[in-house]
Amino acid sequence: MKRMISVLLTISLLAAFLLTGCGDNSANINVNDVADAVKAIAKVENPLEISEDDLIYEFGLDMEKIAEFSGQKTGVANTAGLVLVIKANAGSAQDVKDALEAYKNGLVAVSENYQSDFPEAYKQVSDGRVVMKGDCVVLAIAAAGVDYAEIDTAIDEALK
Repeated sequence: MKRMISVLLTISLLAAFLLTGCGDNSANINVNDVADAVKAIAKVENPLEISEDDLIYEFGLDMEKIAEFSGQKTGVANTAGLVLVIKANAGSAQDVKDALEAYKNGLVAVSENYQSDFPEAYKQVSDGRVVMKGDCVVLAIAAAGVDYAEIDTAIDEALK
């Protein structure tokens, strides 16, 4: 009987372990490393660290859905540049992605008003990326002149 219980317990633990790692390695992702890799390509000018208050009041995120985050935004007016990496709590990644897409869409809407004055910034904001892989969500808006193919590659590589 003891042996049967021990076998069942072992099988249960193994099943739980396998389900936890089910198809993605987001549990092993370091948000600072991902953010650094993307920032190196995005070229955020005069970077300002993104704070918890920024996440709540600017990005409209619920901190109870966030396990950890790392990011910077530009401190230069009328320019593009933002990299934010969030590791969401289990089951919250889609909500985080939706909030970041809404934030990006809001930036695009505001930028449309100044499109003729700042066409490059408008283009970069419009082309920005929100990428979700497992529990990780990345928002990347590159500075002027940065090719988004390079941003896509940096995100893909960092989230492996």
